[in-house]
Amino acid sequence: MKNKSSYYKPRLNKKQRAWVKKFIGSHPNSRLTNIIEGLSGDRIVIIEWWESTSTVILDSHTLMEGSISYKIEVKLRKFGVPRHTAKFEYKINQPENKTVSYKLWGQLSLYIPQLYVTHTPTNPVVVKPKRRVKTKKQKKFVQHTLPLEGITAELHHINIRYGGIPKSEQELLSETTPHLDLDSNKEVKLPSAIVQILQEKKASFDEWESAISLYQVGGLSCVLHYLEGLDSIRKFNGIKSV
Repeated sequence: MKNKSSYYKPRLNKKQRAWVKKFIGSHPNSRLTNIIEGLSGDRIVIIEWWESTSTVILDSHTLMEGSISYKIEVKLRKFGVPRHTAKFEYKINQPENKTVSYKLWGQLSLYIPQLYVTHTPTNPVVVKPKRRVKTKKQKKFVQHTLPLEGITAELHHINIRYGGIPKSEQELLSETTPHLDLDSNKEVKLPSAIVQILQEKKASFDEWESAISLYQVGGLSCVLHYLEGLDSIRKFNGIKSV
């Protein structure tokens, strides 16, 4: 006894049948030859058809005619539209002389090869990829903080004293001033705010060189810590703070 599953044949739903009916209606001599079950309600349909190429009358009872046979494999979604561009095959049968018993009516033609040239068929089911909508990249905004305490507050007060407008710590430290490092005899670009603090504190030669060295080795955060503790260092060394 055969298994019941061996009798099962995939069927098309209403929308898939409508698509196949429309396609067959627009392609004479076509027929649905197979239905294959796909995933998620998809159905793969195979349709074949043929058509004659241009007919050339050689005499009243002889003509020359060829044909093209087609085969298409289309994967239909469950709501009746192709999922991908179809697999398309065709075969061109070369024109040949045919003799008929009835009398042919029409203009006689000479045997000219150009009359029998067949244009290359094109795939009738092409699915164009969807255009990706380009989203505009949002500009990233960097939030700067105003200095409120410690050495950063001192930067702010010095800037205001010299007629500047309120700026964030990042903005105050972004401007640089060239300064000569006497140890290396090379020009170093120090943040202008650091130079202003050293000038305000009437820094000694050693303090200037220490600040420059710390900036070159440890970077901005290192020299800021040094300046923040400069008064304590002076007090420890018995030097009167300005």
